[in-house]
Amino acid sequence: MRKKRPSARKIAKRPTGSAEPDLRSILVAWSQHVERDFQKKPERYCELGQRAAELGHAPLAYEILRHGLMAYPQHQRLLYLTALASVKTGSYAAATDYLHKLVPRLKGRSDLYIEARSLEGRIAKDNWARLPSGREKSDAGNAAVAAYESVYAASHSYFPGINAATMNVLLGRLPRGRELAREVHGLCLRKLRGGRSSDHWLFATLGEASLLMDERQDALRWYRRAAAAAKKRVGDIATMRRQLRLLESVLSVGAELYGALAVPKVAVFTGHMLDRSGRSNPRFPPDLEAAVGASIRAQLKDGDIGIGYCSAACGADILFIEQMRKRGAEVHITLPFNRDDFVATSVAFAGTSWVRRFERALSSATSVTYAVQERYLGDDTLFEYTASLTQGAALLRAQQLETEALMLTVVDEDEAEQPGGTLSALAAWRKHHLPLRLIDLSELRADHMGHSVGIPSAKNLPATSPHLPAPASRRKIKTMLFADMVGFSKLQEEDTPAFLVHFLGEIARVIRASDVEPDFLNTWGDGLFLVFESASNAAEFALQLRDAVRDTPWHKHGLPADTNIRIGMHSGPVFPAVDPIIQKNNFFGSHVNRAARIEPVTAPGAVYISEQTAALLTASRSTQFACDFLGSVPLAKHFGDSVLYRLRRTHELE
Repeated sequence: MRKKRPSARKIAKRPTGSAEPDLRSILVAWSQHVERDFQKKPERYCELGQRAAELGHAPLAYEILRHGLMAYPQHQRLLYLTALASVKTGSYAAATDYLHKLVPRLKGRSDLYIEARSLEGRIAKDNWARLPSGREKSDAGNAAVAAYESVYAASHSYFPGINAATMNVLLGRLPRGRELAREVHGLCLRKLRGGRSSDHWLFATLGEASLLMDERQDALRWYRRAAAAAKKRVGDIATMRRQLRLLESVLSVGAELYGALAVPKVAVFTGHMLDRSGRSNPRFPPDLEAAVGASIRAQLKDGDIGIGYCSAACGADILFIEQMRKRGAEVHITLPFNRDDFVATSVAFAGTSWVRRFERALSSATSVTYAVQERYLGDDTLFEYTASLTQGAALLRAQQLETEALMLTVVDEDEAEQPGGTLSALAAWRKHHLPLRLIDLSELRADHMGHSVGIPSAKNLPATSPHLPAPASRRKIKTMLFADMVGFSKLQEEDTPAFLVHFLGEIARVIRASDVEPDFLNTWGDGLFLVFESASNAAEFALQLRDAVRDTPWHKHGLPADTNIRIGMHSGPVFPAVDPIIQKNNFFGSHVNRAARIEPVTAPGAVYISEQTAALLTASRSTQFACDFLGSVPLAKHFGDSVLYRLRRTHELE
């Protein structure tokens, strides 16, 4: 039986061809993942999943490893690596479940036992770091120390040993922390005396132990060796940086140590297209291409940019992609809509050479995704949607890698702002006071062209092409929420009054009390459908509703004690229109259907959201919400697979 590819992400097909594949080649291998490649090879899942995590792409690692477990549910190494990937994506409850299945089956001194028990310590440590001061935080810290010290005492392995030392220092037990650090430091040095080592974790441990012992120059030297040995394993380097950030609360870390563990920056790119023929005043004439390309190249080098998120229009976008690929950097392209329509609106007018460059850009990219699979239909709001998605994706990746996200833009700020255009994307980024690198087209024109006029062009986002049908109404980006009562179908006829008065009554109370007002709401049976202007408004309401249902003693109101609710959300372009049946404003389109298909697969008492909603929440820079990666999940009614996240408040544990 063929295994379905678990992601809608498009990538070119070519063999990996290396013992240590890069992220692109991992995606290629995963896109070709069929039974003949993976049959009787659980190690293949382990290899690709572990490498994806090392390269800083924990969600992809989790996807690969989770599917491996579906094929080989008893494989111990797969269980451990899936638990580790779960922790890296924020899914601590899932990680704990995997460990509960694994640890009792392991021998007390095996390497896998040491790793698994140490991961239990990390879960407690991460919980300690997230919790506010109080008894619960103290308990989590003590649990972390106990787990690490127990494994270290049994194994004398440097990994649990250094974590035990660090946790003791974080909890204010400096003498004990330094005692353990000295032991671990000596243990690591003895390992090194046995010969040359390329183990970046060994060097990182020596750096951390030196820091705990207040030997800062030694710490710097070891961290530099760790970074050099790790090479492109930016995910591993990010883990080292995360440990430094924890220690910064009790020790003076300093910029030098962070500099030793530098991770390439993540850039979201936006820039003007090439000028169209017939433009009265030049903005990006073809003669400026070399100057723009050189400016992008210089900014990438100066900014140490190694990961990029962008679209692929002719002009600045494609120049950015080409320069990134010359650096061997990751490039993640998002097309706003149907590929043919995108070529027609944003590439083909510049000529066949640019169409060929567009095709090469897509074939060489690390990944290519679509904001929507549907057609353009003249809706410039799809460009705005795409800009928000790419900004959210870049910010989320930077968070995962403990590095900086910035915007690199090629722009003429004297232009009028267009919906979804370069200036609109720039304004959204500036609103949050985020780092920015700007290449000024007006300066480049003055420097390189004087006042000569190149081939004129149209506006950054062209109007609907003549062959594209214009809709009766334009789409708008909304967030749709669907919810229903868990167990409604099991209610008896005599339960109906209690359901109407108390369950629907509680929902009505939440709606009235909420500061967040939906654009539309409707009910049928136990179902609830609401539409919100923004993802953050929808998220706030969803969690208010979840909490209200969870905290109500339903047995006192004549309903089952385990009465609960499922909530699913998705953000995307929908058509607003007056419903001719109910004579009210309503919202229609495939993205309403997608939101409706998320709710039935949601766990009781949880809020599941699409990756698009997660990206918009991240782009909004809200600090009150956290999104835990769940992986690619089959939606209801054969609607295909979709990457989902679990929504919670930042301070909540699962």
